[in-house]
Amino acid sequence: MTENTTGKSTNELFMRVLQVESPELFDGSEDEPVRVTSYNYSEYCPAACETCGDEPEMLAIGYVTRNGREGSETYDYFGLPRVLEALDEWDKQHGKAVENRG
Repeated sequence: MTENTTGKSTNELFMRVLQVESPELFDGSEDEPVRVTSYNYSEYCPAACETCGDEPEMLAIGYVTRNGREGSETYDYFGLPRVLEALDEWDKQHGKAVENRG
């Protein structure tokens, strides 16, 4: 498990992942995330699926909202390839050039 609360640029990148994966949070309300404060990556989900025994990778992103409340979002089956896909998607949505990672 990796937990991190440092690195401004890393937290900015995780804000982009949050915007792509949970766009419903960005509604302009006081509950909208304004800053990522931490992330927690686990190679295996602590609670394995009871039906299949699968233990997916898990990523949790902690944030602070406009009104100062803390929140978090958790994504199962979310390893490095999914993080990179989310960042590419953010670039596409915001008119940034995306090179072929072929």
